Amino acid sequence: MRHFFLRISKLLLPISLASIMNLACANANDLPDLARYENERGLSNPSYILGQYWFRKINGSAGLIEFPPAYNYLREAVASIVPNTGLYDKTIDLALLNSTETNAFVIPGNHLFIYSDILRLINNESTLMGLLAHEVSHLELHHYQRSLENQKNEQAKALLLVLAGVAAATAGDGETTSALWLGGMANQVENMLSYSRAHEQEADRRGRELMQLSGFPTSGMNELLAGLFKQSLGSNRIEFLSTHPLPQNRLSDSLTGQEQTSVLFTPSSDSFRYFRATLLSYRAALEGNRYRNFLSSSLTTSDEYHYGLALAELLMHYNETALENINKVQSRNEFVDYLKTIIYLTVDQDEQAKQVIEDRLALAPNDLTFTYLAGQVKEQKPYLRTTPDQLGYEKRMVYRHNIAVARQRNNQPYALYNHALLQFELGKDKPALNLINRAIKQSSGSDRSEMESMKTQLELLEDAQRREDLN
Repeated sequence: MRHFFLRISKLLLPISLASIMNLACANANDLPDLARYENERGLSNPSYILGQYWFRKINGSAGLIEFPPAYNYLREAVASIVPNTGLYDKTIDLALLNSTETNAFVIPGNHLFIYSDILRLINNESTLMGLLAHEVSHLELHHYQRSLENQKNEQAKALLLVLAGVAAATAGDGETTSALWLGGMANQVENMLSYSRAHEQEADRRGRELMQLSGFPTSGMNELLAGLFKQSLGSNRIEFLSTHPLPQNRLSDSLTGQEQTSVLFTPSSDSFRYFRATLLSYRAALEGNRYRNFLSSSLTTSDEYHYGLALAELLMHYNETALENINKVQSRNEFVDYLKTIIYLTVDQDEQAKQVIEDRLALAPNDLTFTYLAGQVKEQKPYLRTTPDQLGYEKRMVYRHNIAVARQRNNQPYALYNHALLQFELGKDKPALNLINRAIKQSSGSDRSEMESMKTQLELLEDAQRREDLN
C-alpha cells in the first residue's frame, strides 16, 4: 500500500504545482462576469438578498439613528453624485449608526452606512462629498462581487496547495508539507488583503472623478484622507496586514492628481451644518456627563451648539433642559423644527407641536416627515402608502404613522399589520410574520387582501434568504 501511495504522490506533486501555475495565469487574465449583477434589487440576485438581509438586521440594532431630516439631507447629497455613475440601479438606501468608531461602508444591493463619529473628521460639505463619492465608487466598481470572485480563486489555489502538501506528506517529506500548507495560507491571506487595498485606492481615484463630474472640488477627497492620516498618527498599523492602504499612502496618491475646482460649488450649506450637528449630538450622548465638552469642541456657532445640546439632552432624557436649549436656537429649518416638535411632544406641549407641524405643512403639504409627525399628535389623518422609490427610513415613518392612526381609529388589526411591517424593516422576520398572521385572522375585506398580498411578498423574500443560507 505504501508503494502505491508513493507512486501516486510522485505524480500528484508536479501535477498539482503545474495546476496551480495554470490557475494563477488563468485568473490573472480572466475578469469576472459582472453582467449578472446589473439587476441589483431582484430576488434572483444573491448579492441583493445578502445586502437586504444585513441592511435590515443592522437597522434593527440599538445604534440606528432615527432622525428623518438627517436622512433627507443625505439622500439629496447622494443624489447629486449617483447620476454620474454607471450604476444600473441608482437608488441607494441609507443607514446612520451611532458609534465611537470612525467608519463608513457599503454592502451589496446598494446600501450605504455612515457612523456618527466620522463627522468629527468632516468639517465641510466638500469633505462629506468626498466620503460619499468614495463609498458610491465601491458600489459602481462592484468591489463586493469582485472580492467574491477573488476569494473563490484564492480558495482554489489554496486547495491545490493542500493537495500538493498531502502528496508531499505521503512521500515522507514533512518539511515540504509544512512549507506548502503555511505558504498556501499566507499567500491566500496576503492576496485577499492586497485585493482589498487595491479596491480602496481604486475607489479613491474613481471618487475624485465623480466629484469633478458632480461639480464639487476634489480637495474634499484630499481633506478626508488628510483627516484619516491625522487620526492614524501614533498607531503602529502595518499596511501589509491591513485591508486598507496606510492613510499617508492614500493621501499621497490622491495629491498626485490635479486639483479641480468648480464655479458650481458653494460653501457648506445650512443643511450640511445641521446634518453634522445632528450626528455629533448623537455621538455626544455616548460621552455621558462629558457631552457638553464634546459639543463645545465640535460645534462652532451658538445656534448649532444649543441645537446639539437640545438633541443630546433629549436622547439622555434631560427633557426640560432640552426644551430650554431648543428655545435658544434662532434659526428655523427642517432640523430645528423637527427637533422642536419632538421635544414639545415629549414634554406634553401638544399645541405647540401642532403649530410647528401646521407651519411646515402649509409650506410643503406633502412633506412626509411632518405628515408623519402630524399622525403622532392625535389628529385624524388618512393612512399612508409606501411607494417603490421610498427608502427604508421613509417606510419606517409610514408604518409608524399608520400605527398611530390605526390606534386612533381603534383598528387593532391594521395597527398589528403595520407593526409587523415595521418589525420586518428592522430585521425581525419571525416576529413580523407572527404579527401579520394575527392581523390577517382579525381582518376582512380589502384590509385582509392587502395583508395576504404583503405576506406573500415577505415569504418570497424569506425563501430567497433560505436559498442563500441566511435564515
